[in-house]
Amino acid sequence: MGTLPRWYTTLSDVVSKNPKFTNYTLATVDATLNPPVPRLRNLVHRSFIHSGAQIPLLVSTTDIRTPKVTQLFSISGSSDPNAELCWWIADANEQWRFSGRLHVLPHPDHSLTAQFPAQRLAPERDEDGSEFGWEKERLKTFNEKMGGALRAWFAHEVAPGSTLQSYDDLKQWPISLPKSYEVEEGDEKMKEHMEGALENFALMVMEPMVVERLEFNPVPNHRTKYERDGGVWKECIIAP
Repeated sequence: MGTLPRWYTTLSDVVSKNPKFTNYTLATVDATLNPPVPRLRNLVHRSFIHSGAQIPLLVSTTDIRTPKVTQLFSISGSSDPNAELCWWIADANEQWRFSGRLHVLPHPDHSLTAQFPAQRLAPERDEDGSEFGWEKERLKTFNEKMGGALRAWFAHEVAPGSTLQSYDDLKQWPISLPKSYEVEEGDEKMKEHMEGALENFALMVMEPMVVERLEFNPVPNHRTKYERDGGVWKECIIAP
């Protein structure tokens, strides 16, 4: 295994020193409209995965029913949608931008699962040295990276963005879910909620092709661009 790219080791250090800044903004284009319309939303960073030393991946999560998923695949013939992330880390006074392919990994029975490049992106081993598996990673993220209230959000019976008659409609759904392996035997209602949540829960995996770091603390400001060329990352200094 080769050396990790410098942008990743630098970013990892920045994130470890500023752990509360976990949100980044995802930009996509909704090509179902004419003319196409740009869309933005914030995602919570869940983890990094090293798909080989030269391809660190950024992992976040979504409900597979959200409009963002439809928008990602709205460009005709696109099985590897392009998108951008922007990560503002306030205490470090740094902005990081990522441009690349955004892959969606839903429940194994979902039609989009076949489009996920599982073999190409999978590392040889998990962090603990065990065999890596994408479904294993999806379940680990669901159980270990999120709290009970957020797990329950995926069990809602209507898709995010659907019209409700009143906020009272929300009371019919669970407000918290245990980890999937903690559902008590015989609790059929909780089992039903869990099955629904896991069917809706998906990973969003950013495979960066271009990374930019903008540092505001130095004066003049520093801006560095990293671009992937095959298996090599090329680095250059650009004007801020």
